[in-house]
Amino acid sequence: MFQKKVSRRQFLYVSALGVASTVIAACGATPTPGAAPTSAPATSAATAEVKAQNTPTPIPTEASTATPVPTAAAAKESPALAELVKAGKLPPLDQRLPVTPLTLSPIDGLGKYGGRIRSFWKGTWSGFFQESQYGHSPLRWIDDGMGIAPGTLDKWSANADNSEWTLHMREGLKWSDGQPCNVDDVLFWWNDLTQAVDAGNPDPVPDFGQDANGKLVKFTKVDDFTLKLTYGTPSPLTAKRLAMWVNANIGPRWIAPMHYLKQFHPKYNTAEKDFKDFNTKAETWTNPDMPTLNSWILTKYEAGKGLTAERNPYYYAVDTAGNQLPYIDGLDWTNVQDAQVEMLMVRQGSIDHQHFHDFTLADISTLNGNAAAGGYEVLLWDSGSGTAMMYFWNYDAKDPKVRALYRTPEFKQAMSYALDRPTIQKTVYYGTGILTTGTMSPKAYEFNFNADAQAFFKKARDIYSAFDPDKAKTLLDKIGCKAGADGKRTFPDGSKLEVRVDLQADAGKEATSVLEIAKKNWEAVGLNIIINQVTPTAFDAQWGGGELTFRTNWEVGDGPDHLLYPSWVVPNEPARWAPLCGRLLQYAGTPQENSEANVSPWERKPPRFNKNDKDYKGTPIEKIHALYAQAIVEPDAVKRANLVWQMWQIHEDQGPFFIGTVANYPRIIIKNKKLTNVPTRDQLKLHGFVNPWIIPFPAVTNPETWSYL
Repeated sequence: MFQKKVSRRQFLYVSALGVASTVIAACGATPTPGAAPTSAPATSAATAEVKAQNTPTPIPTEASTATPVPTAAAAKESPALAELVKAGKLPPLDQRLPVTPLTLSPIDGLGKYGGRIRSFWKGTWSGFFQESQYGHSPLRWIDDGMGIAPGTLDKWSANADNSEWTLHMREGLKWSDGQPCNVDDVLFWWNDLTQAVDAGNPDPVPDFGQDANGKLVKFTKVDDFTLKLTYGTPSPLTAKRLAMWVNANIGPRWIAPMHYLKQFHPKYNTAEKDFKDFNTKAETWTNPDMPTLNSWILTKYEAGKGLTAERNPYYYAVDTAGNQLPYIDGLDWTNVQDAQVEMLMVRQGSIDHQHFHDFTLADISTLNGNAAAGGYEVLLWDSGSGTAMMYFWNYDAKDPKVRALYRTPEFKQAMSYALDRPTIQKTVYYGTGILTTGTMSPKAYEFNFNADAQAFFKKARDIYSAFDPDKAKTLLDKIGCKAGADGKRTFPDGSKLEVRVDLQADAGKEATSVLEIAKKNWEAVGLNIIINQVTPTAFDAQWGGGELTFRTNWEVGDGPDHLLYPSWVVPNEPARWAPLCGRLLQYAGTPQENSEANVSPWERKPPRFNKNDKDYKGTPIEKIHALYAQAIVEPDAVKRANLVWQMWQIHEDQGPFFIGTVANYPRIIIKNKKLTNVPTRDQLKLHGFVNPWIIPFPAVTNPETWSYL
């Protein structure tokens, strides 16, 4: 069910710079009080097992920053580390921890030291190892994105208009090799690794690295542990953006071990002509020599086989009694290439925790049936998905006739009404989740902070979600898409109409299962549906250039704030529903903003609109861009939410720009029965928010505190 896919070493983490279009599971959703899940009758054992999990969750509020009270000096450490100290191979614990360690509270109680966790990953990229560790992050999401807590920072503050942020790192923080970690390591990343200085550098500028006008933030070192960020405009989202991702090989790097990486940097080593060696050496999941701030450090990596990680003796967190974390000695990850092998490993008890896998809800009964023999439990956390498998039209299709039709709200509404979501829910999602037109995550702040917000979400969720083929036919007739003698509908000018569904040739079972139903639905109202499988490597360029026109094999629901990763609401990159409009926003404020004005937008390099192009000026997208510009500088959270509502109202009036099927279906989590402090669904504040990368699950559940009985 869940394989987060990336198309390059670092997931393109800057929403303003684009994201890889091969990301499949990206986001989330949840039911709200008073809005009961809408379910088709369940008929299977799997349905009965998962349906019980799908209950309304509490109303989230934007919590004040949760700063744990520092504990006293650490009381205890792992016996294995104590032996190394005794042998003189490791400094004493009080010399390895910062002055103020990060305090994490185990959810079931204090744990015991020892044991290892066995997991697997599929494919060539083990970002899942990274996604399990939050150690590099300056701030951390807590409570399923409802609050923010310290990470490598122990204090932070902003001035009255949020244009200046003061960040304080933990004094005495150390890298896993024992070397000091301080502001200089942040400045090394900013000055020498991002595009702040050289466009050839390996890291792009993240959202928190520029103001609302696209101007670079000024990084000022106050002292070794204090950093000041100065923006040219208010930047109220900075703290939230610093909590996003895991900040290692996923998301903005934020910090890097200068003492180790300088030797591979062309600026400091003239033997290095480019960043090829640097990029290899800077990988925390393939290079055991790379110093890290994570709770477990890589000690062995074998491409195509697996990796081994051991406890970081310099990890900066302790439990509430002052005992250094993590409790678990190490991690052993195996690389697998087959879903049947995954199932076999789990059933035979070879896996202690599994968050990323190919299991679907159809596998629930099989997994539960073997749980006792395999010594594991099956947990069901909320995905937080706003759509499950979804579809969207290319608003900027190159063909003018296709573009005109796909910009017509009634056409898109007709396709939404023709979609038999109850059957999709029953057949593919086993009666779980909530029927939805498709939104960002219903767990997001803007849909939940008060009764009006909940009502707004319910309207957005339901507006075009009803299965009503007759209404679909009426809308198609209204816009001139009449049915011919063969029953197939035409363009308004009477020419042949084909709705081509574009998807990557390696699309998974979930995408193809939903598409099988959707194709029949759309054909039933007279649309001629053509399935167009595209080589994954060619897909991005064809979509971004308007050659592809209607796609699936993706999911929506980012949060916990619409504005942090806004690409589904605000076209700001070329992978989603308005690619040329998105690139326009990327180029805003640059010397290339209005270049190639006399060239067709689809022939520009890269394809993009300018602000004066007739296919952009006066469109709903121009209005959305203007509202977004207001929202990202608005310091008041409720006023920001109101601006988001205005953007979303455009989605309802001029869209839908994308359509979903089922929101907030459950996600399958496997854990060893003896592994404690792994939260159940009910122990998670919003019952889980698993799918987004920017709320890194399972890292937000503090695996450092997991322990064996």
